[in-house]
Amino acid sequence: MAEFALGMGSNLGDRLENLTEAVRYILTRPGMGRFRLSGIYETEPGEGVGGDNFYNCVMVGNFYGSSEELQCSCREAEILLGSRIEKNNSSRTIDIDLLFFGDETRSGPKLILPHPGIGRRRFVLEPLAEVWVEKVPGLGATAEELLNECGEGGGAELVLEKPDSGCFWEVRN
Repeated sequence: MAEFALGMGSNLGDRLENLTEAVRYILTRPGMGRFRLSGIYETEPGEGVGGDNFYNCVMVGNFYGSSEELQCSCREAEILLGSRIEKNNSSRTIDIDLLFFGDETRSGPKLILPHPGIGRRRFVLEPLAEVWVEKVPGLGATAEELLNECGEGGGAELVLEKPDSGCFWEVRN
């Protein structure tokens, strides 16, 4: 069993529905254990990605399998929800990144762990800090500490509060 974190984002279509469906799909995959979801944050597209603002969140949990199996489940969810394999700085129905998987470190053509963007992306660090208080594996600092090092640019606005452990977001009309 390994503890993992997934960073998810959507800026195309019904962003909340896309995030919810991605989480639902991942939870149906063999090996999934307990999970927690961060709140949902709205952020401007960055790093050359165009389109509307993103909704971003982080999912942490336990997985009884390999990092490759979890990564495969993430890719399946992306394809199922209509995302292209090659992103090429385009809008995304859903984008799912495996941020870390236990203490595993690797640098391969399809999977790098921990994810190289964690320490510089506020849209990952803000939601991660809500659900992961320990040091981020491979980085030697907590998400909160890394967030403080990021400075003020590229902030994220909380759209939906963090749900209870094992629950989904509650939409209030």
